[in-house]
Amino acid sequence: MNRLTKNRAAPLIASVCYVRHAVSELQACARFVSDIFGLQQVADQNGELAFRSDDRFRTVSLSRDQYDGASVGVEVWDEAALQRIGERLREHGFAGRTANPDECRRRYVQSALLAEDASGNRIDLVARPAQSGRRYFPPRDAGIVQFHGVGLRSIDHVRDFAFWHLLGAEVTDWVGDIAYLRIDNLHHRIALYPSRRKGLLYAAFEVEALDQIMQNSYFMQENQVNVIQGPGRQSASRQIFLHVEGPDGMILSYVNGMAEIGEKQRPARQFPLTTSSLCNWGSESKGVLELSARD
Repeated sequence: MNRLTKNRAAPLIASVCYVRHAVSELQACARFVSDIFGLQQVADQNGELAFRSDDRFRTVSLSRDQYDGASVGVEVWDEAALQRIGERLREHGFAGRTANPDECRRRYVQSALLAEDASGNRIDLVARPAQSGRRYFPPRDAGIVQFHGVGLRSIDHVRDFAFWHLLGAEVTDWVGDIAYLRIDNLHHRIALYPSRRKGLLYAAFEVEALDQIMQNSYFMQENQVNVIQGPGRQSASRQIFLHVEGPDGMILSYVNGMAEIGEKQRPARQFPLTTSSLCNWGSESKGVLELSARD
């Protein structure tokens, strides 16, 4: 039995389930996330605003708390998996501690291990994140159907890959040193981008079809929103995307059409770090180094 089969037989993580942003312009960011991008605001808890994009109670939070207001939430399978993850991380020198009850309430989860990768990105490993009993009803019909995944900046690429590998993630493809990591049957849910600073690069949300990518592209242009890149399509994953930028440099993305991998096993492919590798439609990043080619 090879390593990939072992990870499939005894999974540790189930999904990337939320992002928490620490922002300086809270109300401006909230208007962008809700009225422009199209997420539904559902809560205001002690100055932390929560938004949803699917059946989960929330997938995005905004606050001014620079200490505890920024992280990526990763759902684990159960409490036993959470314990195994904690043991693995400690054995390999990664920081992590059990969340207290107040920290769990702020994250809308039953329990959590608050960890950091080698770059210092905060990763919340959470059990039983809250679901909503209400239908997702956004203020604007952007066609969003679910939270899809994240792109993370990495200043210690080798050790950050080791962190995710301990959780069961596998590299599907490389573009230069950009690593696309799978945790389920899709090409990737997490992308690691070599960078000079840590932090969340973007949060991606799946929309119904290409039509919604194009409709949102026109909507952003009409509302003078900065389009960072797209519409475009990744060569490795076949995913169509549109990256847009709000206040505080927050980048959110509409995506659709990512390739499914399923149980198919193959070695990770290596693509050069060129414009055609990052987008085979020819779209180029505007001002974001991590999304740029080296042509």
